[in-house]
Amino acid sequence: MRAAVFMGPGVPLSIQEIDNPEIAEDEILVRVSHCGICGTDIHASSEGPFMAPPNTVFGHEFSGEIVEMGNALTKADLAIGDRVTSLPFIKDQTIGLGEVTGAYAQFVKVDPASVVRIPPELDDLNGALVEPLAVGLHSVKMAEGVAEKRVLIVGAGPIGLACAIWCRFFGARNVVISERSPARIKMANTLGFSDIVDPSGDVLSQFLGIAAGEPEIQFECVGVPGILQQCIERAPQRGLIMGIGLCDHPDNIVPLIAFTKELRVQWAVAYDKEDWDFTIQMMINGRIDGSPMITNVVSLDELPEVFEALRSPTDQCKVIIDLQR
Repeated sequence: MRAAVFMGPGVPLSIQEIDNPEIAEDEILVRVSHCGICGTDIHASSEGPFMAPPNTVFGHEFSGEIVEMGNALTKADLAIGDRVTSLPFIKDQTIGLGEVTGAYAQFVKVDPASVVRIPPELDDLNGALVEPLAVGLHSVKMAEGVAEKRVLIVGAGPIGLACAIWCRFFGARNVVISERSPARIKMANTLGFSDIVDPSGDVLSQFLGIAAGEPEIQFECVGVPGILQQCIERAPQRGLIMGIGLCDHPDNIVPLIAFTKELRVQWAVAYDKEDWDFTIQMMINGRIDGSPMITNVVSLDELPEVFEALRSPTDQCKVIIDLQR
């Protein structure tokens, strides 16, 4: 099969012919239709403690069709031809971030316990959005109640926007987004978010001007050293900071400030299967729509160049690979 292979940091992904995944008797093979490019993939292709090993095939935000099932799955509630997506976990490993070949390829193997059917009302392109939207849902659920709260979203990338969408869904009083990129601000506006603050200025002062109160919950969705301390400094007494952005470098904070305010810092990662089920249900009910985030749909051959461009994104938000091209 054709796949985009990570060869090492500083080297573009290489389009190669590699072996199809071999499935065990309790596994399923999916022909990939679409796969999103995640910021995690960019991190994993860069020097640092999170870097993936050479010959990794990234890709964990995918949709596709079941084409083969292991012999032990004769009673499984799934069948060849089913359109599916899947949580990217199989036998204690993460699909696309190590030994298990990811979905920057024509085929991917999955665990039937992690598979989620895509209903007819949802096309394959939007099926590839379920994973990032579920990340946002899980993050907001971990905040344990955003209704009527003043919320600040730090960063308007796909995950920040997903968090914003769910905060609005669950009834936040204010959803204010901190972002400096004109393209990402425009994307936030397209999704219905007009309360934007400029992180190069006094974020707290700008927030107060919009929300008439301090940010009771902050979702840090950037993952750059120094931002956590900024969140601590502008947090109100007993405020909550949600750590969502992937920061794989050491950071410094002043605990005394957090201590005197009795702050809570809660990290959230990934999701549960129920998050995927709920996300899909809300998508087909028309209550959640992440499709405006899709700015680019590219072929596998175009992927290496596009992947490198995402290291310093301009107008891209969610880029999805069409493996059927």
